[in-house]
Amino acid sequence: MELTLSCLNPEQYLIVLIRLIAAVVLGGLIGIERGNSKHDAGLRTHIIVCLGASSVMITSQLIAAKFGAITDITRLGAQVISGIGFLGVGSIIVTRNRIRGLTTAAGLWTTGCLGLVIGAGFIEVAVSMVLLMMFTIYVLRPLSLKIRTNDITFEITASTSARSITELTEDFIRSGYEILSVKTSGDKAVILIHSDTKHDKNEFIHSTIAIDGVTGVSEV
Repeated sequence: MELTLSCLNPEQYLIVLIRLIAAVVLGGLIGIERGNSKHDAGLRTHIIVCLGASSVMITSQLIAAKFGAITDITRLGAQVISGIGFLGVGSIIVTRNRIRGLTTAAGLWTTGCLGLVIGAGFIEVAVSMVLLMMFTIYVLRPLSLKIRTNDITFEITASTSARSITELTEDFIRSGYEILSVKTSGDKAVILIHSDTKHDKNEFIHSTIAIDGVTGVSEV
């Protein structure tokens, strides 16, 4: 078997170069919003993920073309789809009862898939993917923020000596709140509850702080 530096003629190399450039541009478009939102996985990360995935898919095609092997050219791409999940997990941050980074993780995974589509040569499909992702990221963002604003979690500190914590939590449940957790330490209890659109935040704080035994209410 003859080994050469490259198996590409100028026309083939131009096609490959166009795909790689498309991966940089389209992957960058997805990363712009994440970068503007001050996320660590921003413009450059998304470009590199898309470029890497695209190069893997291109390499699979070139191997099959050069050596004429009867093999599954999607095998390397399948490893990208599963492997990119590890990078996405690193962008997810769990703080107390909040989880941040899910959108970034999903964006990284989809950017990897985007690179595979570009590497396979389906540029029109890739452009459609990016347009739909831009719609989701930018157009649906206000709706997402509105939904998130309506979902509020409160941390309530109460004295166990003044009133039964069980009675207190049952009162919240009857009022339509969801109890997320109850932690007690000595004569102090910390209750996390979830509120939705049916409750006014300020009204809840004022009414709760007035309950016998409640020593503090804060939004978390």
